[in-house]
Amino acid sequence: MSFKARDVTQGGQVTFMRWRMFLQINNILTYYLVIFLFFITTSMLFIRMTLQNIKNGLFYWYSVSLHPLQSHMVKKPVYHLEYYGKKLSYTTDQIINDPYTIYCGQLLRQELFICFNIGLVSVISLAVFFFWYLGYKGKKQREDEVTGGRILSEEPQAIARLMKKRGHASDIRIDKLPMIKGSEIQNFAMHGSVGTGKSQLIRKFLEQCRERGDMVILYDKGCTFVREFYDPAIDELLNPFDKRCAYWDLWEECPALSDLETAANTLIPMGASEDPFWQGSSRTIFAEGTNRLRDDPNRSYNKLLRTLLAINLDQLRELLAGTPASTLVDGKIEKTAISIRSVLTNYVKALRYLQGIEKSGKPKFTIRKWMQEVNDDGKNGWLFITSNQQYHESLKPVISMWLSIAANNLMSMGENLNRRVWIWIDELRSLHKLTTLPDAIAEMRKFGGCFGLGFQSYPQLEEIYGPKAAEAMFDLMNTKFFFRSPSAAVAKFVEKELGETVLKRFNEQTSFGNDEVRDGVSFGKDEKRISVASYTDVMKLDNLGCYITLPGDYPVIKMSLKYVSRKAVAEEFVPRIVQESLDEQIELEIVKRVEEESQWRALFDGHTAVTTSSPTTLDVTGSNDPLRNALPVSDSSDRKPSQSSGRKQVSTSENATAPAGGRSEELKITDVPTPLILADTEILQSDYQLYVDEQQTRDAVRKEEVNINHRRGERDQDLGDFTL
Repeated sequence: MSFKARDVTQGGQVTFMRWRMFLQINNILTYYLVIFLFFITTSMLFIRMTLQNIKNGLFYWYSVSLHPLQSHMVKKPVYHLEYYGKKLSYTTDQIINDPYTIYCGQLLRQELFICFNIGLVSVISLAVFFFWYLGYKGKKQREDEVTGGRILSEEPQAIARLMKKRGHASDIRIDKLPMIKGSEIQNFAMHGSVGTGKSQLIRKFLEQCRERGDMVILYDKGCTFVREFYDPAIDELLNPFDKRCAYWDLWEECPALSDLETAANTLIPMGASEDPFWQGSSRTIFAEGTNRLRDDPNRSYNKLLRTLLAINLDQLRELLAGTPASTLVDGKIEKTAISIRSVLTNYVKALRYLQGIEKSGKPKFTIRKWMQEVNDDGKNGWLFITSNQQYHESLKPVISMWLSIAANNLMSMGENLNRRVWIWIDELRSLHKLTTLPDAIAEMRKFGGCFGLGFQSYPQLEEIYGPKAAEAMFDLMNTKFFFRSPSAAVAKFVEKELGETVLKRFNEQTSFGNDEVRDGVSFGKDEKRISVASYTDVMKLDNLGCYITLPGDYPVIKMSLKYVSRKAVAEEFVPRIVQESLDEQIELEIVKRVEEESQWRALFDGHTAVTTSSPTTLDVTGSNDPLRNALPVSDSSDRKPSQSSGRKQVSTSENATAPAGGRSEELKITDVPTPLILADTEILQSDYQLYVDEQQTRDAVRKEEVNINHRRGERDQDLGDFTL
């Protein structure tokens, strides 16, 4: 409430102006409604009575009205009445006393009353209609007019009816909302923070996949889906630490060298910004070395690890002779070869947990053959690829490789648009970069491939695959579920993805003044673009609440998923006795090789060589891992750069390897001093010359590795400027 003169004046002017405008409309309506009432009453009267009775009735009431006056007249007037073709001449006394005229008068009054009420009801009804119509038009004028873009709907049932009407409704439903028919092969994306409902959404899909008998490949970090859906009678499980793990054979899985190279791309991922030479070289050695063991009747994962990680360089050089990998272990670049094997060790050692799997008594299993045996017309089993938090970092390279192989093998199943093979990957961020995934998502539609990817935020996708590849992958996800994003930056991304509504927004202006001629209201509509949902709406979504975008001309749907508690049908995890360490000979060879590498680094980096103790049993978490702990660790406090002018110092990364399954910290390469003096000790010119010769050979090898590293987005063009 306000008693300020300005507020009272403005309120009064606007109120009375609107009241005058309202009365103006009412005057116009009343004028025409009265005319309409007269017309209806008269029309009904002529319909219900004859003209003779109407005239005689009028004469009767006229005479009744004038009789008191005419009674004093000497010569009373005579009126001519019609009576069925005859004319009767009556005075007023005769008219008011004649039974026939009395009847006509009473009939006229009765019918006039009836006709008036009929007309009044009609007029009132018409008045209500006109007021409603004018109010409707006024409301429509004030409403914003949608001319394009998307709109928001909070009624899933209404969208379901629209889909059914158009014939687009699928048998796959999320609560009350059906998916678009055929949209499964156009892929699904689930975006949202932890605990917002992505796993619940996947469960709803999985229940229907089981009912339909579709083939499913499911990445289950945490083994929660295993507990609710695993059926040992028809399903397979891959987890080296789980007793139910199938006997997966690497060589059967990759029957050709090209298959091994594809698997190596995921097993040994490229770093985000490091020199791609090291990972590319490691991939080449892994693929060629593994391929050389293909025809060995005694091949095993233990022997593979012994070959790649433990045998000396001369033996490895002999094994790889005649292959592109032979130049990477050349005797002239021994230090480079040692560094390459360090990177190789960091990733390939994840295969050690598969040691002894061949002794499980199970038949050999390959993802490739399992997928080729799909039953298009019947029930299919599922493949669970699982891990848990305790072992995940150790298994990450192998899990990523398995999923990449599954995605790549979809093309070997043959074209079939009616088949459905689902690949569900929740927590995509917890895996290495799946190099085949972008192409698989783009090309697997005709093979029946259906991808469902879950991740907590779009920046995670960019971090793994890079901005362009992440954008391309996200664009291929035609059906998207956006759950809560607490970060404003990520929520703004979701706001943009939900789209805009193009509308004409109502704009009203009121003018008033001392004279009434200045009073008035003007309005118009300006075209605006507004977001379907603001980023704050995304930030404050409840758990299980989400926005859904569907392919085609459908609104953005806001809905809340129903939580369903599911009973356990299998154990989450059945521990398997795993041979966590390699045999003693391999451990000793690895430690010896790492110490040699440490000495080389001490020679050129000025660090003290690291001497390791006897190898111990490998710990699953990597804390007691000789493959990692035996590598030299640089201490920046021990570095003593030369104070001589014009000299440069060589630096390495703080650690040559990353934790098991992680990204490796690559060597940082700078210019080499001539001559080099570290820690006040001058290196012999002969040693330095040997080092320079090695670098020249390594640069030549790096140029040969261009084809290996061709997927790298940015690389150094002038390789000759780099020396170690």
